[in-house]
Amino acid sequence: MSSSAFASSGEELSLIRIWEWYEETEQAINLYQQEVINGLIFDKRVSETFSGMTRKEVKQYFSAHKKELEQVVSLDIIAATEASLRIDYLRRALRGKIKKNKIDKKFQELYHQKGTRVSLRDEILETWKEVHPNCTDAIGDFRGALNVRDWLAHGRYWTPRFGRKYNAILVFNISKKLFDIFPYDFSWAIN
Repeated sequence: MSSSAFASSGEELSLIRIWEWYEETEQAINLYQQEVINGLIFDKRVSETFSGMTRKEVKQYFSAHKKELEQVVSLDIIAATEASLRIDYLRRALRGKIKKNKIDKKFQELYHQKGTRVSLRDEILETWKEVHPNCTDAIGDFRGALNVRDWLAHGRYWTPRFGRKYNAILVFNISKKLFDIFPYDFSWAIN
């Protein structure tokens, strides 16, 4: 198969684009919160949602929304990172006879065994660790973030024990560090 056999959806988001959306959305929430509080203080019309609320209750309401935004953005960042790693895997696996490096060869072997049904955790990330041991810590950090992704994607029905407190900025930094430490250009996944 040649690399032309794989065509991405074109719907992937870069880490920076996700982060910009997060900042813009958080700013919009903050502005709306202030508008509601001002409306309550100056006895102006506000949405029925806030009718009868105290300032403290309004702040709690918006705090919960911002927490949810962080969760959604964390999931989006981890999913985008996974998509980039899978796209990279397929591009390397389907490169054909072009000059290959060790990771390309390993991915081609893996592709012949598993095709697209390859495990991110157990095969793609393990291959990166095997070929580039200097990436081990960054891969370990990302594996921890994958546990957050699993919890979020499966409806948060269990009490997680992550070992560290994940938030959007930590997840962003973990993903960016992973792409930064790989010895190949992943700027397309970041920017």
